[in-house]
Amino acid sequence: MLIISYIALCLLFIVYLYTLSVRIEGKIINVMVPYLIITVPTLYVFEGIFVYLSEVQNYTVEYLFFYTCYITYIASFVISYLYTQRKPIYNKSNTKNKPRYVFTSLLFTFLAFIIYLPVLMEFREYILSPRRIYELTRTGYGIYFYPSLMFSLVASICAFFTYKKSKLFCISIVLFNCILIFLHGNKGPIFSIF
Repeated sequence: MLIISYIALCLLFIVYLYTLSVRIEGKIINVMVPYLIITVPTLYVFEGIFVYLSEVQNYTVEYLFFYTCYITYIASFVISYLYTQRKPIYNKSNTKNKPRYVFTSLLFTFLAFIIYLPVLMEFREYILSPRRIYELTRTGYGIYFYPSLMFSLVASICAFFTYKKSKLFCISIVLFNCILIFLHGNKGPIFSIF
């Protein structure tokens, strides 16, 4: 019963965050709507029904921990989004920072490739079928997989900042990182670049 009460309390807090975002933004369709449509039924309605029907009272601490994490995540996102949108942003960028982005994008691309190179060398026979590499590296290869993905994404972001200076450089770095991410066998991060 404690779990269901806590889930209901978390749901009330989500409703409070939504009303806060409606009041600050002045729009009914706002940053909280995707969360309300997708996550609220899954995490708060159906999970509450599941807890009620299956009587999982042995996992009270785990449920309290996970729902506290969910609430902390969405509250920090909504509050930071709402209060950063209120201040005007002054663009102080100039062209002297562009070489930093060039160097940084090259450095992170190099790091991403070097970190993932042991996996590519171990599974070189599957280089043309990266999904197979992904299936074989599901466990035990996270130390190569996730840092390489992160460095590739950061390199692509830095390369986008150099677009006005050199379109060819930007496109080539982003393309190389897309190929490297494709070799991971996971298509999700490729979509997050664009």
